[in-house]
Amino acid sequence: MSPARHLLRFAGGLYRTARHVAAQTPLRLALFAGLALAAAWPLLSTAASLNEFRDAHVLAHYEIAARESILRWHQAPLWDPYYCGGMYLLGTPQARFVSPTFLLTLVFGETRAEALTAFLMMIVGLEGTFRYARDRGATRFGAVVAAPVFALGGIFATSPSLGWIGFFGFELLPWIALGVRRSLAGDRRAIVLVAAGAAWCVGFGGTYAAPLSAVWCAFEVLEFLFRRKVPLRARGSGLFVAAIGAALAVGLAAVRLWPIADTLAAAPRVIGGTPSNEWSVLVRMFFFPIHPEGDDGEFYVGFFVVPAVLLGLLRRRSSGLAVAAVAFTWLSAGYALHPSLFAALRELPLYTTLRYPERFLILLGLVASVLCALGVSLVEAYARTPHARRTKRRGTAHAVFVVAAVALVVNVGPLVAQHTLHALGRGLGALPDPAPSPDGFHQARGDRWLLDYYEPLDRGSLSCWDAYPVPQSPLLRGDARHEESLSDPHAGTVTATRWSPDRLDYDVSLTRPASLAVNQNWHAGWRTSVGTIRSDRGLLTVDLPAGDHEVSLRFEPRSATGGALASLVAIGSLVVLARRTRRARGRHGERAPVTPREGAILVGLALAPAIPVFATLALVPQKTFVEPPTTPDGRPVVADAIDPAAVRLDATFDDGIELEAATLSDPDPVPGRDVWLELDWRRTARPDPGLGVFVHIEPSSGTGLNGDHVLLSDVLDFDEAPAGKTLRDVIPLYVPDDARGKTWKVWVGLWHVRRGGSRVGVADGGHAQVEGGRVLAVSFVPR
Repeated sequence: MSPARHLLRFAGGLYRTARHVAAQTPLRLALFAGLALAAAWPLLSTAASLNEFRDAHVLAHYEIAARESILRWHQAPLWDPYYCGGMYLLGTPQARFVSPTFLLTLVFGETRAEALTAFLMMIVGLEGTFRYARDRGATRFGAVVAAPVFALGGIFATSPSLGWIGFFGFELLPWIALGVRRSLAGDRRAIVLVAAGAAWCVGFGGTYAAPLSAVWCAFEVLEFLFRRKVPLRARGSGLFVAAIGAALAVGLAAVRLWPIADTLAAAPRVIGGTPSNEWSVLVRMFFFPIHPEGDDGEFYVGFFVVPAVLLGLLRRRSSGLAVAAVAFTWLSAGYALHPSLFAALRELPLYTTLRYPERFLILLGLVASVLCALGVSLVEAYARTPHARRTKRRGTAHAVFVVAAVALVVNVGPLVAQHTLHALGRGLGALPDPAPSPDGFHQARGDRWLLDYYEPLDRGSLSCWDAYPVPQSPLLRGDARHEESLSDPHAGTVTATRWSPDRLDYDVSLTRPASLAVNQNWHAGWRTSVGTIRSDRGLLTVDLPAGDHEVSLRFEPRSATGGALASLVAIGSLVVLARRTRRARGRHGERAPVTPREGAILVGLALAPAIPVFATLALVPQKTFVEPPTTPDGRPVVADAIDPAAVRLDATFDDGIELEAATLSDPDPVPGRDVWLELDWRRTARPDPGLGVFVHIEPSSGTGLNGDHVLLSDVLDFDEAPAGKTLRDVIPLYVPDDARGKTWKVWVGLWHVRRGGSRVGVADGGHAQVEGGRVLAVSFVPR
């Protein structure tokens, strides 16, 4: 037998084996586990080491704090006293402990569980991509060889090295898409898939995964609406079933959604800028492997996918995917394309905080994976048809099939190599040795980039960073002898009797009324057994009457209680729905049109989680203490007039905003130190939403600095500011070490944060110099 015939027979055997493996779920999962193991092996082999990258410390801390709350303090993970002076842990958007993978953290600890989570989530993504491609018409073989294109893609290689484990929530995208697709087809069972997948994604810290998955769901709905040959009744029934799935997804995720909504309402995340990506950058991110000095490989799918993708585009049923590919590429370009689809998306409430348009390439990766599956399936099916066997095209079809399939198999090598290169490039260190302080918990100035070392020492870090502006009291101290104190030290005594994250107990003896101050941030969820809780410039404070008191402070936010109850009811609704669907399958099929009686039952199940929400709002009081916003030096942001010593400018901008005055705290600042710049604004009309302030500090020679910001004094938005009042905008400016001998000019203006980034014109410069849509606020020469 010739070598060519031997090779063909061997290739045929491999093909039949691959088809058999793809058809058997246990064998297929074993294959996927092997692929995930190869990709995650560098993480698993170093699982006992600490990732020293700065983001990893912060993002891992939330998981560690949740684990400690349960195992050490036997409490629900609600409050985190170890970071930023105390924050709502359950309401932290980037926390990922409301997820099945948190069980791994409880058993193995955060660092070891992180590697195991990456490994398991890749298996989840591989199986989900396989099933989604199958639902779109791919053969088992086509789906199994194309699944790694998405599930082992570049985002899952880069994320662990940065500590961004929450990005593995994107592995749930094909499952969510599959659930929506089947729901639109009328399959009631898919409601459970949609709700479970979406809730898992939200609970896994899906700050990007969840909203971007919603974009994919919108694509599924639009594709369904434009699909031909769908009867009107079936179209309406499919939309109804999908809506029930979306409602139950919100209910199931309420335990996270309500606390996150509370957090962002108290501290809105406002993102400015006009991020953009040129075509060459997107191509390098998507097709080129890792490069040490660029973004190459960040969303890598591999160049070997091109033949299968081109074949997939030949299929008629791929037209919707082709449109999706164009849309996701358009979104990935950000503001580089005009009109900007990304700018239009940011006008929607859920998407105003997006700032990295290139992350839509993750969705494009799923499109590429499905197109690869469809392309391989196309030539595979054609080669097996009687027509192809009777003509000379059979050899051509076989050759094309082999090239496309082998290219995808070969592509697994570079995909796994990406994971290895990123994992080996991490800076690793030894895990901190837990050594709790004998004198108990104390706040420290800390270092947010070394956060993992503070909690084991029973120390909190007041150095604060997160993706949203954490409300942090300026009265917090890192050098306090005791974490509790009385406003009037001569009024009595206070002694801490119990400390835990969610409960603080004190024995207080007072000869006259006084206030108990706790060295943590105030939150509306704190309750007290005696006295009245209030906020003292953001510090947790309790007003107490005279006498002896056993004061117990408990953190019991309404959103945690109501959200948990809503999620429990949603679980019950899904169990009832699953049982009803199982019984109905034998009678009329799970995709039959929805009857009026069944529709009423589904609506009732979908609305059931709202009952505990309204009940909690009605029965659980929660008073929000609102105090006037203050500047960093403690003065009210809103004033009747400017200070007498301020230098008047009286410049007027087009949007009904006046810059009344500008003042520098030190007219002759010292290099190497901060100086405070105060800008006094006044709103005479309602401006366009989303205004920001840009500050350009330009020296007579050398490189300048920027002080751009959106919130006035970091606390007040122009949209919420009262009209006719002076608005104090106090910001720190750093004077560089080499600033001496130079004249520094501070130029100030307004810009549209979300609408293209254009500057607001200056209508009247008043007493100030005007240049390029900005006014000269102050100038100084460092001494």
